[in-house]
Amino acid sequence: MNAALAWHSGAAGQPGPGRPSSEDNHLNAPEAGIWAVADGMGGHRDGALASAMLVEELHAALLPLAPLGQRVAAAQAAIGEAANRLSKMAGTGRSPGSTISVLLLGESHAVCLWVGDSRIYLRRNGTLFQLTRDHSLAQEMIDSGLIASAEEARAAQRSGLTRAVGAGATLAIDRVVVPVQAGDRVLICTDGVSTVVPAAAMVAALDSTPVEAAQALIKLAAEMGGFDDVTALVVAIDAAL
Repeated sequence: MNAALAWHSGAAGQPGPGRPSSEDNHLNAPEAGIWAVADGMGGHRDGALASAMLVEELHAALLPLAPLGQRVAAAQAAIGEAANRLSKMAGTGRSPGSTISVLLLGESHAVCLWVGDSRIYLRRNGTLFQLTRDHSLAQEMIDSGLIASAEEARAAQRSGLTRAVGAGATLAIDRVVVPVQAGDRVLICTDGVSTVVPAAAMVAALDSTPVEAAQALIKLAAEMGGFDDVTALVVAIDAAL
């Protein structure tokens, strides 16, 4: 039988250089075993609205004492409700949309839900694993063998999203379930972090406390020339006392 797990978390973020405010939003709810990062799109006003709406719906759906399966279903329904609200706005001439990446933790497993290119990483024993797969033109080009890396796609300015909440009439949410154990660290971040901070730097940053790690990643993104809004949310999983 797996030992009982406990977790604590921390988040940090800031607008891109020269931007008055960020289009990112996040949910940090360790008491409910759920965390999320959303990166808005569609112009600053609409992007900020879309990411905030997703976080609002997820927060309203919190089920702190429910089994993992029920919490996953509630999170999926919340994303769907936000998608419906955003789609209705499209008819008014506005175009709000957002990525979303959600982590839910249970006694021995984590569930990742996502739409878009905000990522979830797992660090275990010094190795970093990307749990999500980007819904982006760059990823499609990699899968088809047209390019070798996302860096090549960005150089060619071919890194647009192929899926987002609020974009299109249908919503497809990807999902993966992974076992977790004491000592694991999970990073949820927007592409403002993942596109500029190397994997080795992420691994090193995750040696710190969740708050310190999140702050270090935001600082690294700025030092490495990042121009986008940035959000990093770190969850530390340990044995329960």
